[in-house]
Amino acid sequence: MRILRRGRRGYTLVPLRDRWEVEPPDENRTVTSTLAGNKSVLQEVFDRAGDLVIHEFMIAHQKPAMIAFIDSLVNYQHLQQGLLRFLQAEQDLPPGVTMAWLQQEVIPLGRMREENRWVEITENICGGYISLFVEGEPTVLLISILEDNSRGVNQPTTETVVRGPADAFNEDLRTNIALLRKRLKTSRLAVENLKLGEATKTSACLVYLKGYVASGLVEEIYSRIQRIKVDSILGSGQVEEYIDDNPYSPFSTVAATERPDNLAAQLLEGKAGLIMDNSPFALVVPTMLASQVISPEDYYNRYWFASMIRILRWGSLLTALLGPAFYIAISTFHQELIPPSLLFSIIVAREGIPFPALVEAALMELTFEVLREGGVRLPRPFGQTISIVGAIVIGQAAVSAGLVSPVMVIVVALTAIASFTIPSVTLSNTVRILRFPFMLAGAFLGLFGVATGFSVLVFHLCALRSFGVPYLSPLAPHSLGDLKDTFVRVPAWMMRLRPRLTGYREPERQNSDLQPAPPSRMTPARGPKGGKR
Repeated sequence: MRILRRGRRGYTLVPLRDRWEVEPPDENRTVTSTLAGNKSVLQEVFDRAGDLVIHEFMIAHQKPAMIAFIDSLVNYQHLQQGLLRFLQAEQDLPPGVTMAWLQQEVIPLGRMREENRWVEITENICGGYISLFVEGEPTVLLISILEDNSRGVNQPTTETVVRGPADAFNEDLRTNIALLRKRLKTSRLAVENLKLGEATKTSACLVYLKGYVASGLVEEIYSRIQRIKVDSILGSGQVEEYIDDNPYSPFSTVAATERPDNLAAQLLEGKAGLIMDNSPFALVVPTMLASQVISPEDYYNRYWFASMIRILRWGSLLTALLGPAFYIAISTFHQELIPPSLLFSIIVAREGIPFPALVEAALMELTFEVLREGGVRLPRPFGQTISIVGAIVIGQAAVSAGLVSPVMVIVVALTAIASFTIPSVTLSNTVRILRFPFMLAGAFLGLFGVATGFSVLVFHLCALRSFGVPYLSPLAPHSLGDLKDTFVRVPAWMMRLRPRLTGYREPERQNSDLQPAPPSRMTPARGPKGGKR
């Protein structure tokens, strides 16, 4: 390997020094029985790692041993007061100190295992494990005493609710699994460990309910994950792009959630989830368009109110997608559809505007997107204030300068507010992108262009699949039973069956004879003198 080096006569190619070369590890190389040989291998592999700690000591002041670990990943208090305290305590040693004897008699109960291949040992050391070497033993004991560097369990940031649990996933994989098991206290919950990325070795867990998960779904997820041959996986967004059914579609066929209760509800419907270390979002497959419009809060409120809000949310989805396009099409080509009094008001408001409706709408939409992005990137105490004040000031200044009409400001503001009602951030971003093609269609072809574009969009949605499940189900293909929890939400005691396409292996949620409690026949209690209490 060569690099460019600057000299008096310009840049020249020179060989890279040997100490910077990286040799692929030998997967069949194993540890030796001597501490000196193992120490030299550690120093060779971690030759540039200044945070590697190698500590030699005597087990019970009699048997030579050595531990190796990464400084910043180990809890020193537990290491000194737990592991080293037990190992260095005065005790009678058997004739042969084996790893099995250390695990049973000396080392306290914890997460540990034996290993003899250097590839596994070095990967676990980089992952925070402590490796224990004993003189004369050809194996290494890997012990987990990790330092907790993750943040605590906080409230959700993107899936907020008024009524419901207020805990969310964080960046620690073990904490996220514990939050899920807190809600699914059953032996059916399967948690299978995975490693993603050739260099990062990111830990991940595939979770599903045995007997509930759709047939062949787990195998399909495994096959797609095994095809990911990349050196780094740092977040769930990368995995989402690798396992997506339609990578060129603006709609994502993999859902993301940060709520443990939402993930638990999805698993109970026969779906599977992927929880990754260093990511506060879990991936859920398969997913449908209808499930991305449903909020977890719908199941914590009365079904009448939840149904009304859900219908309002579907209407807001269409408004956010087609609102500016409809206004451009009607005001440009179809003025006869507007009542005369309203048409006169629009004409007066647009008098003196130098731009056509398309340029006017595009200018306001792009300005709002810039304000939204700036509000997200600014520190939290200033982001909301600056975005709100900026929208008011810029909108008023644009109207006063005669660049846009007040009606266009109202349309853009209503469209932006409607997009905030969509629970899924991924779907909301997709709507923000598709809004502009519909505006172009409405500006050039009027309502015919909007209708044509919407038809193309519906055809595309009908063709999408998420791990074999139609993206528009239960609308296409039609399932009358699943419509109980789509546009409206019926009472919980009426949703007896799981979704037809994902929960068919265990279709019944509850006993078919379950009915709501009958009205109470109790009479009001009366006080000593016959009056009501």
